Amino acid sequence: MLAAAKVFYIIYGVLPVFLTAIQGQEDCGRLRESQLYDRNKITSPDEYTWIGRVGYKNSVNGTIEFHCLSVLIHRQFAILPAHCLLNIPNSDATFILFGDWQAKQNFIEGDCRKVKEFLKCTSPPQMVDIEELVVHPQYKSSGTLNGLNFNIALAKLERIVEFTDFVQPICLPPVGEDKDKHIGQRLEWAGFDKARDVEDLELKNLDDEWRVKTQLQIASLQFCNSTIWNRRPLFENHLCSVGDKKSGLLWGSPLMAFEVFDGKPRNFYLVGIQISSISAPGEDLDSFLFMRILPFRSWIQKNIKYN
Repeated sequence: MLAAAKVFYIIYGVLPVFLTAIQGQEDCGRLRESQLYDRNKITSPDEYTWIGRVGYKNSVNGTIEFHCLSVLIHRQFAILPAHCLLNIPNSDATFILFGDWQAKQNFIEGDCRKVKEFLKCTSPPQMVDIEELVVHPQYKSSGTLNGLNFNIALAKLERIVEFTDFVQPICLPPVGEDKDKHIGQRLEWAGFDKARDVEDLELKNLDDEWRVKTQLQIASLQFCNSTIWNRRPLFENHLCSVGDKKSGLLWGSPLMAFEVFDGKPRNFYLVGIQISSISAPGEDLDSFLFMRILPFRSWIQKNIKYN
């Protein structure tokens, strides 16, 4: 436990492990339509069940810290930003905690919260060690700006994750989706706030520890480059949002849309993972930057071994 995982740069090969196929679209991204409209800030315990907190061991003092989130897409694989593996000082990503509803240090017990006079609880979270980390080979932690166009990585887990009401994978984007489909749309965004990744959580409002959700409006790259990100150009694999100032979530938090079949929403799929944020100069706005998942769909699948 807590041994540093090996980091690889793989693009054409596949990892040497026998796994089941990536979940079909009907077996992932579970969605309850009523939860889309409840206007709650704190998620339900069985909502966005693919979010995992990445645990790091501090190489200086040996403490466990949480700097980033990952997104479960398969029984043994999760997606996260590459910079969460290569740009966190004195920290090695060692495990992922799935099924966590409240960001606290107790990993043995489930989380409970009173909601409208009813007590809702989860089962204990699943703490799964990371076996290997696969960084996209074109990612550059420093150097050319274009390297930031490939800020994505895969975590291969040491064991298969058990799917429960509180741990489920999200779908990958549909094949052939239009890259500009979500411009101008409001998409779902969920995760844990950065302010919750601190040692003195007891000094914070307890409501600040829970997994939260909101919506972000997606803007065109042309608008973002000219208005907000003009000092750091964005590339075709990026997606940016524009909106009122919000508290930021941990890097890796998922941006999500859902497919509609027979007139009703059926399942969520992963549109992007958050990699950065910025405040618009002179404006009361924030912009959150995401890596689009669609351009990496084939890369993801090539790095997962099928039966």
